[in-house]
Amino acid sequence: MGIGMNRRTAAAEAARNFSGAAVSKQTEIERIVRTPAPRDAPSDNELIARFLGGSEEAFNRLVLKHQRRAYNIAYRFLANHEDALEVAQDAFVRAYRSLGRFKGRASFKTWLYKIILNLARNRHRWRTSRGESKKVSLDNPKQYEDSEGAREIEDRTLSPMRAIGGREIGQEIQRGLMQLAGEHRQAIILRHIEGLSYAEMSEVLQCAEGTVKSRLHRARLELREALRDLL
Repeated sequence: MGIGMNRRTAAAEAARNFSGAAVSKQTEIERIVRTPAPRDAPSDNELIARFLGGSEEAFNRLVLKHQRRAYNIAYRFLANHEDALEVAQDAFVRAYRSLGRFKGRASFKTWLYKIILNLARNRHRWRTSRGESKKVSLDNPKQYEDSEGAREIEDRTLSPMRAIGGREIGQEIQRGLMQLAGEHRQAIILRHIEGLSYAEMSEVLQCAEGTVKSRLHRARLELREALRDLL
């Protein structure tokens, strides 16, 4: 079922529900990272069905479920809190406008992550074109209570994240991530920070699982070299 024009005009309101026009970006960032995802929320598919049936509240609940991870992925790719906030906001607006075309062949989570990473890559290219790619805020990113963490790594290659163990991923890790090529940074974020399976990564990155594994292997080696002093 498509989204009618009257609901398309409501996309700006969906963004305001996420960001709050009356507050500063820093205040909004703090609100997002301190707001836990609802523990008793219906499934994504159920919320999507309700939304397509006319419930705006259902979309707001989708935002609450996924806003922390959306912001975290964008931050890990861009290392700039304000850019990450804007990318996450834009991703939810695009999701709002496009859910009528969501076919459900992939999960809502991987569909959303693909939107976020596309927007993050575009923002990074824009920053680079303006000579601003090095102007990043490497203050410690927020850690989320509901993070699943990295899943077990089948590859026998030494993982930088495993070697670091339980230590908080802080400034040095983020600097290391920013030294990686974009496709390698994406692989580390999705696998070791968001804990996606190879199949899920394949959906987000739109490439074969074999390509995902090869890219991740190179990314681990590249990150390990970038973090040589820390390891």
